[in-house]
Amino acid sequence: MPFPAPNTPWPLPQWEPVRTMVAEAALWWEGNTAQLASTYHTQYRPSQFTGGVVGGVSRWFWGTPDTQQRRRVHLPLAADIAATSATLLFDRAPTFTHPNQDIKTSLDTLVNPNTFPSELLVAGESCAALGGVGWRIMWDTTMSDHPWIDWVDADMVFPTFRYGRLESVMFCEQLPAIPMDKHVYRLFTEHEHGRITYRLMAGHANNVGRVVSLGDHPATIPLISLVDADSAQETGLNALTAGYIPNARPVVGLRRDGQLRNIGRPDLTPDLFPLFDALDEVWTEIRAELRLSRKKIIVPDWMLETRGFGAGTAFNDDREVFSPVRGRPDSSQGIEVYAPDLRVDDMLTAASAWAEKIIQRANYSPASFGMDTASMGAGTPTAREIEARYDASLRTWSAKSAYWLTGLQEAVNVLVQRDRFMHGQATIIEPISVHMERPVQETLADKAQTIQALDAARAISTGEKVAMLRPEWDDQRQADEVERIMQEQGVVTDPFGTAPDQPVDL
Repeated sequence: MPFPAPNTPWPLPQWEPVRTMVAEAALWWEGNTAQLASTYHTQYRPSQFTGGVVGGVSRWFWGTPDTQQRRRVHLPLAADIAATSATLLFDRAPTFTHPNQDIKTSLDTLVNPNTFPSELLVAGESCAALGGVGWRIMWDTTMSDHPWIDWVDADMVFPTFRYGRLESVMFCEQLPAIPMDKHVYRLFTEHEHGRITYRLMAGHANNVGRVVSLGDHPATIPLISLVDADSAQETGLNALTAGYIPNARPVVGLRRDGQLRNIGRPDLTPDLFPLFDALDEVWTEIRAELRLSRKKIIVPDWMLETRGFGAGTAFNDDREVFSPVRGRPDSSQGIEVYAPDLRVDDMLTAASAWAEKIIQRANYSPASFGMDTASMGAGTPTAREIEARYDASLRTWSAKSAYWLTGLQEAVNVLVQRDRFMHGQATIIEPISVHMERPVQETLADKAQTIQALDAARAISTGEKVAMLRPEWDDQRQADEVERIMQEQGVVTDPFGTAPDQPVDL
């Protein structure tokens, strides 16, 4: 994607459909109640103040003018959906393998420390919430002897596709403000095959402004010594040092756009926003019911303190003692207790129904969110029973893991290549293998039951039994185990290691 021309409006006009989609998804992901009220109040205010059907249909709970200063409640289910997606993908960190021992050692240094899996959880949550995530290879010898992967949220990534294949990736970073300078500085970084180009622009909140020198901002001064006359830097690799991983595809509304149709779709789709709004309304009613149903006592006014002459009276619903009638000390009026019954059962049922519908519409299983626990039977469930309850979540995991396997393989391959280039080693290597474990793993009891059924049908060998039961073992260890099993079972093996039709040379 070419750099924006001077004085181009910001956000970029050609990316407005994506920006709108991502911005509203981010709004619910963040869950800031003030921003929710401000956004929907501004967006839908004209029709909300009209009466009749039009006003009723267009009225959102978060967009309704808050004339009574209601204590609104936001249930962060949108954030839970994004976090659950990341947990399903990266609760067990992916493994990276390569036949070359030197590259194995590099992988242990680059991607197997504890920091990389935790960064994947953050990237996975952002990807689910915003529809995709960008990655780029970073290196700075003053900070580390090795490169690393930097993950960038979707609203600051601008990938360019050519016939459905990624051609280049542009990133935008808003730099810290300079004291006594009213400009907004944005650093645009374009990653192409073997090359990274930088452009610093000084503008305003809604305009990118003009191109300025990299020396005009303290954060970009170190780049001056790294770039050529075109503000570009050679990477030493014949590959992209950046990429984009979509959350899901397609975005139906953008399917006719040659570029934007390749953008990922967030889990927090627009059809879920009214459901989130309705869920918050129910929980706000539950809170109001709890607040208004608190126990109170009614006493004669001679038991209460007055505010003083001319101070007047006021109603405070946080007070627990009230005196609605006047009485005398010698009257028969006593203290009365007011304890209304709570009416939250129906509200909780409605809230659960809304939440379950949202979760199902987002293609997850309610059990992944701690719901539907009543269907759990006695005892420890088997993997097959768990898979039945988590079926929707597992299918979503399978679809998302396909995107992540491809993206991680590309990112880690380039990461290792750049590391080898920095240390003077050959950069052409065999592809690195990436493996992601399913969220639900078969137990030994499940595997034993399967092996027993296959053995009864005479459809499995001893070697296959060991491989199925212990897939994490290497070939030699599996072969040794087969040998021990045969010896214990009294099976005679060929002591000379020869085939039956070959003569034995004594």
